[in-house]
Amino acid sequence: MSFDVREATRELKAWRTTVNRGEAPLFLHDQVEPRKDRATQVLVTKGDMIFGTDHLRTALYHAKRAFAEGSNSANTLALETLLYASGERQLSSALKKMTVDDDTSEVVIAQLSEGAFTPKESWAPLPEKPDSPSKERLAKFGISEKELATIGNKNPVELVLEKVAAVDVLKK
Repeated sequence: MSFDVREATRELKAWRTTVNRGEAPLFLHDQVEPRKDRATQVLVTKGDMIFGTDHLRTALYHAKRAFAEGSNSANTLALETLLYASGERQLSSALKKMTVDDDTSEVVIAQLSEGAFTPKESWAPLPEKPDSPSKERLAKFGISEKELATIGNKNPVELVLEKVAAVDVLKK
């Protein structure tokens, strides 16, 4: 496997959409599963916990590398990607943080592997990086005020990407 990030994640496509509160848990079954073939790996997660396609690309890259090296914690690419995307070392913590629930009003859908997947026309493509995520949203993800103070004028999404990369260290 190539470990060039762009090459290793070339099949990544991601979209964002809103859902009515209470309907997100059924979204995967009703809206995503019928749109994909059996072999396609798709991840559905809370929209407020994803900070652009770069965030997902970094998580997918690390997940694929973990599988190639035999250091994966999960048994599917989607779950391993979710683990990295969460910035958590424990899968149970990652699931709690990232899995859609009754309070979810925005979801991100990511195609992680090659295969047939047809998004709804109403789903918006996920941008590479959000313009300026709020401090509240960053805090919910786990970025502290102290960490924010270290980056100066840089995009705070860089701290999210650092947390993704740090999962490798935390897993060992």
